[in-house]
Amino acid sequence: MSVNIYDIAKKAGVSVVTVSRVINNYPSVRPHNRAKVLEAMKELDYKPNAAARSLAKGRTGMVGLVLPSMQDFFMSQVVLTVENTLKAVGMFLVITMAMDNDNFMESSGVRLFREERVDGILLMSPVKKIEYVLELKRREFPFVLLDQHQSDLQVSSVTVDNFYGGYHATQLLIKGGARRIAHITGGMIFESSVERLNGFRKALEDNGLPVDEDLIAEGNFTYTCGYKITKQWILEGKLPDAIFAADDGTAFGVLDAAREFNLSVPERLAVIGYDDHPFTSMFQSRISTVRQPAEEMGRRGVELLLAMIKGKVKRNTKVTL
Repeated sequence: MSVNIYDIAKKAGVSVVTVSRVINNYPSVRPHNRAKVLEAMKELDYKPNAAARSLAKGRTGMVGLVLPSMQDFFMSQVVLTVENTLKAVGMFLVITMAMDNDNFMESSGVRLFREERVDGILLMSPVKKIEYVLELKRREFPFVLLDQHQSDLQVSSVTVDNFYGGYHATQLLIKGGARRIAHITGGMIFESSVERLNGFRKALEDNGLPVDEDLIAEGNFTYTCGYKITKQWILEGKLPDAIFAADDGTAFGVLDAAREFNLSVPERLAVIGYDDHPFTSMFQSRISTVRQPAEEMGRRGVELLLAMIKGKVKRNTKVTL
């Protein structure tokens, strides 16, 4: 039969709270009581593990990460870094998906904090329902938004400057000689997609180039959308000089559509992606890509969340990479 802290408390003649404080090395325990607890632990051969210490502190030792998908290269890099950063401090990661067809307020992402299964939450999924964030705030539950922010709410977030990223990508195409530039966005439920589109528009405006609304198409960060949208532009006679793709997966679809119609890249069609996927260097056709600080975002997100859990920072800290 396994021994627990209740057995130790009974054997030592002290409260469970005192046992918990001894296990976690609280200095406030009286030396006499500490000695009794340690002696009881020795006699009953009780060795507290990490889970026991977490429970004694009223914590689970786990952090939740809410994602819309694992198919995106950038997100997968963030997830890997989050897991490794947590592992280094003896904590575990719980991943849950918030799909488009979910009733989000009844999803596993909400149950994570309602049932106190985790100590804090990293939210990378787009906040389609503001009540989710409001409930987290109302419960004073530690959470950090990754790659998004709620400008009208005082919440913690770690983001990159997606406006600059969109502006920079477009500027590179313009410097390469492109004048009719198209943009295949990511899903517009993502703030990153909206901000990159705004950066794209601003770069064209600053260079005296028109924004052709027919050459702006909403995608979903997939190869398929890049392929289909580019093929449609080609068939409709709307082929631009260059395409700024929402991510590298989308850019790969653009490349295959161009290849199908024997269009040389970058001579006839310049292409720039986003995320710096390692596969970009394996394509015969040269494309540029904007590097994202995925590892830094994951690491800084975990560090900020753990500091919030420990009460070391305010719950409206914003970090821009």
